[in-house]
Amino acid sequence: MDEEALRRLLRTVVEDIEPSRDSLDHLRHAVPARRARKRQALVGAVAAVLLVGTAVPGLLRVADSGTTDEDQRANAASSQRTQGGADGTGGDDSGAGEADERKPGKAAEKEGGQDTGNGGKSEHDRQRNGSGASAGATPSQGMAASSPSCERTQLGSGTAVKGEPDSESKIYGSFRLVNVSDTTCTVSGPGLVTAAPQGTAENIQVVDHTLGDAATGLPDPAADTQKLILEPGQAYEVRFAWVPAQGGPGGCPTPGTSPEPETSDSPSGDGTMSDGGNQTMGASTEEEPPPSGSVLLTHIPEAGEPAASTVTIGNVCAGTVYRTGVIAG
Repeated sequence: MDEEALRRLLRTVVEDIEPSRDSLDHLRHAVPARRARKRQALVGAVAAVLLVGTAVPGLLRVADSGTTDEDQRANAASSQRTQGGADGTGGDDSGAGEADERKPGKAAEKEGGQDTGNGGKSEHDRQRNGSGASAGATPSQGMAASSPSCERTQLGSGTAVKGEPDSESKIYGSFRLVNVSDTTCTVSGPGLVTAAPQGTAENIQVVDHTLGDAATGLPDPAADTQKLILEPGQAYEVRFAWVPAQGGPGGCPTPGTSPEPETSDSPSGDGTMSDGGNQTMGASTEEEPPPSGSVLLTHIPEAGEPAASTVTIGNVCAGTVYRTGVIAG
């Protein structure tokens, strides 16, 4: 049988075989699904390798630190017992020495009576104090990370104060709020300061305090904080400054000047002209009433309504209110 005859035989064997009608749809769905499974398996394997690679060194460090601390305690205890035996002051009383080591007060007295050259403290004590100080910072960090935002009901005792106008008619003041609850919370924003003109006051605007603006008496904006942790009983402040517009005090228009007085010259008996006693012929000058406008400042905390406190700045007409962010109280 030659090669051509074998080829014809093979073709006749499979010429009746046909694929099913849904074979193409099956391949269109099965091939992408198989590729997706392969990718997921590869990603899972890589994640497992990374997890093992990061967890094992941490476990090794923890184990090493635990062994090192135990060795330091053992060395410190051994050195104290050795020094006591060398001085002849209780070298055989090992049980009493170990009991003193367990009592910080007696251990401090024993260390203070020896001239170690380090202020009466051994290296082990300094290491222990340092680890205690670093451990003390951990609760506050955890509290800052876990404290929820302050609810409006947690902020109370709202007060507002203002000072007297300075030489430039600027008025400074502040709003203050206290955490009246028994839980720690976070002030997550500076809230709102609104200005409502009353009477003849107009053209009032509220802007944020920036470095170099007209409110030179306010603290540096760098002292503001976006988020402030408030423990029960602690307070925060939002300070403000009223800067009047150009013009008279309070940003009011400067009163107009009265007309110049008119004098009459009359002839005297000797033929000369007299000034008539400088009598004024014009209208008398009338003093204008003080400005009757005012501005009502209101502070609304970031937690929302109702308003926490209000303060009124009187005898003003136009100007700008500069406000700070949250400042620890």
